[in-house]
Amino acid sequence: MTERPAGMGEIERRLFRFGLILVALGSVGAGVLGGARGVLSLVAGGVLAAGGLYWLRGTVGSILFTDRKASRTRVLTGFLLRVLLLPLALYVMIRFLFLNIPATVAGFALFYGGILVEGVLETLSRSPR
Repeated sequence: MTERPAGMGEIERRLFRFGLILVALGSVGAGVLGGARGVLSLVAGGVLAAGGLYWLRGTVGSILFTDRKASRTRVLTGFLLRVLLLPLALYVMIRFLFLNIPATVAGFALFYGGILVEGVLETLSRSPR
């Protein structure tokens, strides 16, 4: 069994925090441009992205930080389910809940923008070798 690197939990918390901040800031703009429907759409996209990142975190953790004898088929099945269910959930939300498509996709993208913010901050905080 491989141990998780020190500080990994803090990085994951910052990823989620930056994603939530970006979605919150985007929801203000969506409220101005699209009203309540725009805010709901943007937040729904952000929540779906957060769920996907959380699920991906578990999949990667089970691949890298578990016993080598663990079932790789189960991990692969979980990953494929994630890849299939996220777009399906987005489609169902847009189709049946009458969400605003650009705002939903923007919420999805804004949450993942937190990864970019974290990457830039990590790069700037490291000292050159």
